[in-house]
Amino acid sequence: MTQAKNIFFVSLSLIVGVGTGVMRPAAAETAKLSHPVLHGKKADQTAPAQETPKAKAKSQAAVTPNAAVKAEPLHRSANLSYKVAGKQYQPRRAVAEFTQEGRASWYGDRFHGRKTSSGERYDMHQMTAAHPTLPIPSYVKVTNLKNGKEVVVRINDRGPFHGNRVIDLSRAAANKLGFLQAGVAQVRVEQIVPGKAVKKADKTDKTAPAKAAAVFVDLKQFDKLKDAQNYLAEVSAQLKLTQNSAQADLVKQEDQYVVRLGPFQQEEGAKHAKQALLTSL
Repeated sequence: MTQAKNIFFVSLSLIVGVGTGVMRPAAAETAKLSHPVLHGKKADQTAPAQETPKAKAKSQAAVTPNAAVKAEPLHRSANLSYKVAGKQYQPRRAVAEFTQEGRASWYGDRFHGRKTSSGERYDMHQMTAAHPTLPIPSYVKVTNLKNGKEVVVRINDRGPFHGNRVIDLSRAAANKLGFLQAGVAQVRVEQIVPGKAVKKADKTDKTAPAKAAAVFVDLKQFDKLKDAQNYLAEVSAQLKLTQNSAQADLVKQEDQYVVRLGPFQQEEGAKHAKQALLTSL
């Protein structure tokens, strides 16, 4: 009887052992199937966590190329004198050395796809910028004075029209300069003359204000050089007669010859001088 019991328990143990051996592979298979399957393939269990917006912006900044500097003809109308909120602006008519320090801001989604002052569509993913008076189109190097980061952008729009800001950058440029989250940054703006290296600014004085740009006012435009020269002679004679300290000169803007008056330090003085001269002619 005792022998029969032993045989019974041995048999039972073998059955349990076999059952356990069968169940283990099944459990392992179930564990495998618990992972999602995509298009017939198991999902990569080692895939990194989703990139945060901050990390994504940083990675985008690393690969965004600077604007490629090249000589371009100036836009016919985007560089004419204009008025915003009662203030007159006189854009520079030539790409020349220019340095300025102040606060930069950026513009993005709200303006994406809209026309700029150059007539181009604003693309916040391109390295572009808006400036009140620099020539359109032209190129500048912008340096974030807080972290030393630099970008090269193409000026193709006007703005920002805020007394405490000097340039409005695209979203891509602000991202690369590292102030996307802050919204504003203290920067140095340096005009790039195609074919000429940018002069290195004096790093010992970052607070020195930029020299005010000389102001010129257009008197008359001509299609023919001879007509422009004759008018210039008439204006110069009148200035000499009235002992006016201002000077008239002749510049070519695309296919037009322009006689202008200047230089002046302020817009108001330039306008008065122009009005007085035109009245006396």
